[in-house]
Amino acid sequence: MEKRMKYIYPVCFVLIIAVIAFLAFYKLDVKYVDPWDEARHGVNAYEMANGGSLFQNTYLRQADYYNLKPPLSMWCIMLGMAVFGNGVFALRFYSALCYVILAIAAGLWLRRYGRLESLLGMAFLAVNTTAFQAHMIRAGDADSLFVLLFTLAMLCMMRIPEKKYYLYLCGLFFALAFLTKSYHAGMIAAVGGLYLVLTGQIKKLSVKNWLLFLVSIVVPISLWAVPRAMVDGTVFFQKMWETDVLGRTDGTLQNNIAPFTYYLDYYLGAASGKVTPYLCAFVVCLLGVFLANKHFAWEKREAYIGWALWILVPFLGFSMVQNKLLWYMYPVLIPVLLAAGVFSARILKSENLLTAMKVVFGAAVAVILLYYINDVVGIIRSQGSNEFQQLVRTVAEDDANKGCRVYVDYNLTEDGKINSDWSQQDVFVAEAYGDFECVNGGHFGLKLQSTYLGEKGLLFAGRDVSGEYEALYDDFEVVAESENYRVYAITY
Repeated sequence: MEKRMKYIYPVCFVLIIAVIAFLAFYKLDVKYVDPWDEARHGVNAYEMANGGSLFQNTYLRQADYYNLKPPLSMWCIMLGMAVFGNGVFALRFYSALCYVILAIAAGLWLRRYGRLESLLGMAFLAVNTTAFQAHMIRAGDADSLFVLLFTLAMLCMMRIPEKKYYLYLCGLFFALAFLTKSYHAGMIAAVGGLYLVLTGQIKKLSVKNWLLFLVSIVVPISLWAVPRAMVDGTVFFQKMWETDVLGRTDGTLQNNIAPFTYYLDYYLGAASGKVTPYLCAFVVCLLGVFLANKHFAWEKREAYIGWALWILVPFLGFSMVQNKLLWYMYPVLIPVLLAAGVFSARILKSENLLTAMKVVFGAAVAVILLYYINDVVGIIRSQGSNEFQQLVRTVAEDDANKGCRVYVDYNLTEDGKINSDWSQQDVFVAEAYGDFECVNGGHFGLKLQSTYLGEKGLLFAGRDVSGEYEALYDDFEVVAESENYRVYAITY
């Protein structure tokens, strides 16, 4: 089988990467901008690229102490905007690209185990359904870049026994991961430290090795940290520690407290009662471990220590933290899916198993892959924009509106009040497509803007607001409308 794979491997490699790229980029800009992190990262990146600082992120042109992540992911969004223009596609482009790069890097690295192992490992990455659906591959937040850097650090870590310069690459990827999601990168340090100890590699490191390792970490982080400290001293770093470490570990930051088994329940399907691709991958791994004792050889000791730590340390660490979010587990999904690919290939290549058993197993793997790839396509096709963001984009197409101040009176809340502060997902759309200056306060805030006499502005208002408070808008001209919203031209 390995001889035959020599000739078809390059073609299959390209085809699998093409499938992953299709799933990552297909209709990438169709879904509405999410109110989660991607909206905040998008606003930060837009404002940094348009008159802001490269080292201090801002929101509504004020220092942002809500998004306390270093700016590497924001810089990547800025590059997307420079190439593709301001918009949703540019916001998400780098996330999709990062997953494609991850698949290529993992596929090439798995080549050490065999060609079929490489192909099936990549194929299992194509069924990473949750990551395709939320907060990673097709979203403009930091997770896709972080998972890429986490993965590269782990791949380098497991090559340290071969050559010591992989230690420095591991340090570099740790530093870049810190510049992406701050203290989340601590899991890389935990895995790497345990790996050096358990494999005995720590005894083989010289003083020179340690110094170069520290340089690979300190220099990249300092290139951002020093200019950032020159802006506002230690304020940002203090808030980053209080929020991203203390606030997330004790559950006080967000109302996302869940039991230790939360991630197991979700990813293995106990919470939903459905068979997930991760459950399938886990079962394949268990089957592979069982069969490895008799039917095919284990790898070197360092290899399975690396795989085990890569999976178990982040899983246990994030499970013990009270505050739980599904994307915290994304770095763990990668080795589980890759291991499933490796074990699948080993089972199919085993000369000690009956052919009928291998045929049945191969058919099952093919069904799993095809079913969940189709599931991802269905998820993508079901996504769409929302009415308000589409209206903002439509109004922004008129060059006469570019750059003006915009206000909002959203539809009435349940208690009958008007929400007149911009939601951050709508701020990104307004800034990116219309270069609008979003001002909170709505119609009532207009009375305070006497310094702008004679200037033009726009007011986005919900129809139920304008219906109940019709007199508030009598003096304004309607310039655009949708089913539930109207846009008024205002002059101060």
